[in-house]
Amino acid sequence: MPHPSKTQTRCLLLTLGTLCMLSPSSFAQTSPPPALSNTPKSTILPPPTGIDLESSPIRIDAMNLNIILPKGSVTQTTSFSTNATMGIGFPGQAGVMTIKEQKTTDPNLTVAQVADNIVGQLTRFANSKTGVLISRNPNLKINFRTGERFYVRIPGVNGKPDTVRGMTIFQSQPRKFVIFDFTSLYSEFDKARAYYETSVGTMDLGNPTENDVRRSAAIKSMLAFLDLRSVEHYQDAMTGKQDRWERLYKPAISGDEMDATEYGYRKIKSWGGFKGELSTKPRSSWSADDRKLGYFVQIDAMALENDVRVDTRATFYMSEDSKEESWTIKMSLRQNDIQRTSTITGARAGTSMAIMLDPSDGPSTKSHPLIQGDGYLSQVQTYLIGAMLAQNAQTGDYASYAYNSAQGAITLRWDIVEHPEDTPDLTRITTKTANNTPPTVSLYDGNGKLLRVRLANGRLWEPIELDRLIKLWKKKGLPLE
Repeated sequence: MPHPSKTQTRCLLLTLGTLCMLSPSSFAQTSPPPALSNTPKSTILPPPTGIDLESSPIRIDAMNLNIILPKGSVTQTTSFSTNATMGIGFPGQAGVMTIKEQKTTDPNLTVAQVADNIVGQLTRFANSKTGVLISRNPNLKINFRTGERFYVRIPGVNGKPDTVRGMTIFQSQPRKFVIFDFTSLYSEFDKARAYYETSVGTMDLGNPTENDVRRSAAIKSMLAFLDLRSVEHYQDAMTGKQDRWERLYKPAISGDEMDATEYGYRKIKSWGGFKGELSTKPRSSWSADDRKLGYFVQIDAMALENDVRVDTRATFYMSEDSKEESWTIKMSLRQNDIQRTSTITGARAGTSMAIMLDPSDGPSTKSHPLIQGDGYLSQVQTYLIGAMLAQNAQTGDYASYAYNSAQGAITLRWDIVEHPEDTPDLTRITTKTANNTPPTVSLYDGNGKLLRVRLANGRLWEPIELDRLIKLWKKKGLPLE
């Protein structure tokens, strides 16, 4: 058997290693759930192509706007009443974009008039210096809508560098305009403009689709559900520092357990505690921050796939108010005499998230996944939400956003809660963690205890007593160390 390349091994670490520590719904998914007559023509080159975008759009419900941002962008949303403003920082701090809605009492105001007014303000600059209009497109068409775009070079003051201010303006409804406000240093203009125009080019101001309506309602259901959850509800969904063992296997046609194919096992432990438990510091030296209450999930897992073995230890923490979280995932991949390791660390405060990947066979990489809207679930909550829904939720659709390690991004997650017609005392939860992943089906008893999880490839996760697991794997000559 040839040794895996570094690239292949890294992929296995990110795939198999991630799979063996993820929640039951995502383990071992190997199967496919304004116009001036003297305005000069643009003197700048068209933006370069090849901008890498996020896989899914973000939505600003207050503006009925969907837009896809460049990968690595950071966002901040400010909402007041029915209005919202979103600020976006482009990768590498190349520039910023603010998306905002402007309303008017004049029903006859046009995009060209709005642009004329703003250009006039920007080109009447202070200190006897004037801004220079460097580009203007009064007939910009994007997704069947016609708007306007312009850029103005603004001279620096007191030795500061020149900047560029640009805007793209569309009328979304009578008396309403959506403005994409752009700013960058003039020295960074070409790069920032590429990010800006590529992203604005994905804009969709159309009416909400049936899927948009369903998603919005499902997210509201999840938010309402979480708002009603107390400390006791979290405790009921946790193991309380007791170990719960689960076996991953594919049943045999014969029904004989010895004929089943084993793919892995894991130990799951979850409890409430103090943040300081993440460190090795003695309690006597804990700071006030260390003494913050929160919730923990710890998973030790082993996965087998052909001649590849992946061992994982993952520890997740979430503050009691869910505004803060952190986690560490350590993975080791073995294939014949080749062994590679990888560590993933993640942290979030509010809507700001950072992920660090540190593989043994390559440089470390850092990313800042984009939290795309309301309804975000922490990593701890993604492990507990199934049991919490089974124990407390009404049947229906529940949606949320969560960090997806397999995709390295925040993705939309669906949890559909049902009671099977033939076994109405049981709860069935169908989970889909991203648009391009197949669903998994979890079954819980009347008390919300997990009975099994069926993956799209036919494999099952089932709770098992440790003694029985050991005996079964010993009989099959499989590794337990």
